[in-house]
Amino acid sequence: MELKKIKRIPGRIEREIEAYRYRNGAFSKKLKILNVEDSLSYIETHDISFYRYGDGEIAVMMGEGISFQQADERLARRLTELLNKDEAGIKVAIPYYYFNYESGLVDTVEGFAYAMKSQRRFMIKNCNRNQVYLDTGISQIYQSYEAYDFDGYYKRVKKLFDGKNVALICGQGIFKNIKYNLLESCASVKCLEAPSKNAFSEYDDILRRAQEIPKDFLVCIVLGPTAKPLAYDLHRNGYQAWDIGHFIKDYDAYRKGRGRDEKSIAEFYRPD
Repeated sequence: MELKKIKRIPGRIEREIEAYRYRNGAFSKKLKILNVEDSLSYIETHDISFYRYGDGEIAVMMGEGISFQQADERLARRLTELLNKDEAGIKVAIPYYYFNYESGLVDTVEGFAYAMKSQRRFMIKNCNRNQVYLDTGISQIYQSYEAYDFDGYYKRVKKLFDGKNVALICGQGIFKNIKYNLLESCASVKCLEAPSKNAFSEYDDILRRAQEIPKDFLVCIVLGPTAKPLAYDLHRNGYQAWDIGHFIKDYDAYRKGRGRDEKSIAEFYRPD
């Protein structure tokens, strides 16, 4: 038993060094990422499409599978390629807090950020250092921050959808437990369902069906890693497409006052 403890010591030291470097800004200038507020302001003032990367996309790019998407070489290649796109009318988002220490994060999230050594190195190696990224965290404010002006933030988010015709592309049944609707101010919402797991295996069919949506609709996508190439391909075909990820679930969790302990956060991110 004592030998096992001794063997763990180098790993613990390594984690402590990584946490120290993170807290002291060692990664803050590696990539150009707008914080949450500046990212939302950018979306408010620019007529753009966007797609977002988190730990799931990083895992897929690194050749791993996740709970709702098996490992897929084709998807990994596309995600890595799209990570570097810097084109007019579309923005890429990556996690601000992975590289920039912020006080006020939920304890579980802060601990998670300390441990992101391999993910940070992967992103620093594969991102475009001349590009300005949005913050992936715009879609999961309640899950990430212990204290925030959640009311004010979500008023701004809901205003983004005011009066719009929205086409929501999402996994089957993922909103069955939603009580508080972030999209209630839309003029209309039509839903196009896709597989909630391994959606990329049906990518060509999903894209074909998505292209039947009228082009004056705002296309909002909740489809894990598959949402990234889908948002990009729809944008290139004349649509405004937003990879909104956890926006709807996060708003609902906030309104319900759900806990944000380690177990609750794990349940939030678990496939529906």
